[in-house]
Amino acid sequence: MPGRSHRGLTLIELMVVVAIVAIFAAVVAPTVSSVTGADARKAAGELSGTARALFDAAALRHATCRLALDLEKASYWAECAPGPAGVGEPREDEESLADRFPEEPDPEIRRVLARSQYGEIKDRLVKRRALPGKTSFGPVHLEGRHDPQESGVAYVYFFPGGQAQKAFVPVQQGNNVFTVVTEPFTGRARVVPGKVEVRE
Repeated sequence: MPGRSHRGLTLIELMVVVAIVAIFAAVVAPTVSSVTGADARKAAGELSGTARALFDAAALRHATCRLALDLEKASYWAECAPGPAGVGEPREDEESLADRFPEEPDPEIRRVLARSQYGEIKDRLVKRRALPGKTSFGPVHLEGRHDPQESGVAYVYFFPGGQAQKAFVPVQQGNNVFTVVTEPFTGRARVVPGKVEVRE
């Protein structure tokens, strides 16, 4: 129509709109991730993949390996003894091993610890990792322990003979929980949605 001017957005106005949308997305994205538990699901998947890789590494290297879970710092890494950790060699008595490793109730694992010196594996698949966002570990149930471990560093062991320690490792984000379960004879690690009822 005559007398009416048609004008579009200037470059500055367009940049302001884009900046507002970017700020809004940055604020909303973590909230959406927390509600859906996307970080916990992803972290549980990566943790189960690491456990499978560590089971294979123990068999291929003929070494005793362990997955270390730092429950307070929400991070994990993998360690292996340099070679097989023999438990059939001459060893200390149960009482002295209990004194040396007071935090480890399982006598078999105490014997492994007495014969092994662990060093962190530098392989890309099992490097030290932190859980993403506000994801954390829940109480970890380990075979050989009566009570779940809620603090410190928890260890899940993998042996050269093709066996693993049974473990239940919850990864949680808000109300969303995914539990990584390791099987003792197959070394299979699977992710189960929710908390798993652990039977003694």
